[in-house]
Amino acid sequence: MSESLLIVDDVVCARAEVAATLAARRRGLLGRTGIDGALLLSPARQVHTFGMQFPIDVAWCDRRGTVLRVATLEPARLGAFVWRSRSVIEAAAGAFSTWQLGVGSAVRHTVGVNKAALVLVATPIGNLGDLSPRAAEALGAADTIACEDTRRTGRLLAHLGISAPRLLVVNEHTEYDATSTVVERIRAGERVVLVSDAGMPGISDPGELCVRAVIDAGFPVEVVPGPSAADTMLVASGLPTGRFVFEGFLPRKGAERAARLTELAGEGRTTVLYEAPHRLARTLRDLAEKCGADRRVAIGRELTKVYEELWRGTVGEALARTEEVTPRGEYVVVLAGADAPPEPDDDDLIAAINREKAAGASTRDAVDAVAGRHGVSKRRVYALAIG
Repeated sequence: MSESLLIVDDVVCARAEVAATLAARRRGLLGRTGIDGALLLSPARQVHTFGMQFPIDVAWCDRRGTVLRVATLEPARLGAFVWRSRSVIEAAAGAFSTWQLGVGSAVRHTVGVNKAALVLVATPIGNLGDLSPRAAEALGAADTIACEDTRRTGRLLAHLGISAPRLLVVNEHTEYDATSTVVERIRAGERVVLVSDAGMPGISDPGELCVRAVIDAGFPVEVVPGPSAADTMLVASGLPTGRFVFEGFLPRKGAERAARLTELAGEGRTTVLYEAPHRLARTLRDLAEKCGADRRVAIGRELTKVYEELWRGTVGEALARTEEVTPRGEYVVVLAGADAPPEPDDDDLIAAINREKAAGASTRDAVDAVAGRHGVSKRRVYALAIG
């Protein structure tokens, strides 16, 4: 048998045992004296209880997982053959009532869950409708959920109808100490799901230390992708998306912040930044100073939420707007890349060659250095060097 999850109308209802072979699926529960959870038989269209000592609930499903018929079968009875069905769900009598499973219910199951692992699950950045069915399955299968805020994650689990497993706080203050607990629980055979308050854990949120520790301990790391504020705003920005850089939150002060801003000034790729509302004006002011007030920018706030707002213009216009509209909510700033520097003319290249030679470089070394520094062909530089 292999373990799976049984999902009814997007709610994880049971850990199911799935027969490993077709022959075993056809035998069903023959000879058993009890049933633990549920047994999903696929493909199978008929079920019987000959040789069994207890009643069971049975549901026949079509190819899409829609329940066509349900029945409770007593021992030594033959179940109906349903022509349109592809799979059969069997469970202890009374289980379907608990799961609210009936005709028309949508049923899915995952097969062969690898239990002991760290699973990173992306959660909605605002709209709960963005949570994928696979993410719901992963949360329902967790033995422990590592999260930034137990209250926020608890509300998400309640929305999904999932009884909360053990919750472990892993935030910017606790991640270092909590990482060892995560590894130990996986070593004990648990399936630990890691979530952040919104988006993908590990991206400007806790998670990186846990992933590294689990990998170093030799355990698997799985990822359930999903919503991302950076990707959402990038594609909505109208700026080039073929090549981009994710910077997250800029350093708040000091030489590190100044160095990062200087890098952005010359960065030719589109850059994605995160910023808090009370620091937005300062960041835009610094960008205007380092990158120029006419650099194109797109700004999003409260993405996917009720008060979502997208704005596009220049850095200077964005800065002026912060004086008119008080920033509120979390922001994503998408900054256009710097224009490519103009190609040097022949006089500039000859002057650069002469400086290299004056410093003692050979003609060949001077050509290599100048061509590399200015991004022009060596053939062109060599022709100028010997001309």
